[in-house]
Formats: sequence, C-alpha cells, structure tokens
Amino acid sequence: MSPAARPDKEAAPRYLLVDGHSIIHSWPELRSLHTRQPGHARRELIRQMSDLHDSGRWRVTLVFDGRAGGKEETPKDSLAVLYAPVDQTADSIIERIVQAHAGKEEIGVVTADHAEITAVESFGAFGFSPDWLRDELRVAGQERTDFLENYRRKKLT
Repeated sequence: MSPAARPDKEAAPRYLLVDGHSIIHSWPELRSLHTRQPGHARRELIRQMSDLHDSGRWRVTLVFDGRAGGKEETPKDSLAVLYAPVDQTADSIIERIVQAHAGKEEIGVVTADHAEITAVESFGAFGFSPDWLRDELRVAGQERTDFLENYRRKKLT
C-alpha cells in the first residue's frame, strides 16, 4: 500500500508505530522547536500522539532514538513511548515489533524514511508518511469536536 494512501476508518490498521524523530524533522514547527529545545519538541509530539491514541482510532506507540533504551511508564491502555538503546535505532525497534506481530493484527508505521517504509511493508505492515499523520490528527480532532458539539446539543434539548 502506498504510504500516501489512507484507508477508511474501518479498514485502518489498529496499531500505529510512529518514528518520533522522523516526524519531528519532517514537520517544520517541530523541527524549529527541536533546534532550540529538543525535549519540548519530543513532549509536543508525545502530546499530539496521545490525543490520537485517546481518540480511539489507533493504539499508538511512539519510538525515539536514544536515551539508552527503555519505556516511559504510562497507564495501561495509554500511548506507549519507547526509546531505542544506544546500539540500536528507532527503525530497528519498529522493524522488530512489526515482525513480532506479523499476521496477528494490522500495523501501520509512520516515517519519512522510504527505505523503512519498504522494510515494514515487506513484513506486512502499512507505511504512512508524516503528511498522512498530520491529516489523521486533523480528522481525529474534527471527530472529537463534532462529538462534543452533538453531546452539548443533546444535553440542551
């Protein structure tokens, strides 16, 4: 499947792996923030991915290079944030997760790295671009807004 293609909501992969630094360097506002305050850029991306995860459209795992590996402690069923160990990359972590889940469930991977998209698609995952992710965030935000407006209208009547 083409990384620019967007499946409809029902056919969408249920599990989304996001290459954090690839997105930060692809989105001008995050790239600019990253040059001044890398930690703030990561936290802003985490916030946005949490919103997407919490929308119910995806189970999201955000993977970053660095920090000597590990996982941020998060409540069950919330966004997972992973850090690749020093001797590995986010790409290698993403590929290992995709391989481990091959055939078990549908997985989408978001990255600007075309070689990485080719690799994960060879394991059966869907590859998506940073632009696709931005559109997905917009759609999830609009769904949330529509839901709240409908809820308020029903409550007032």
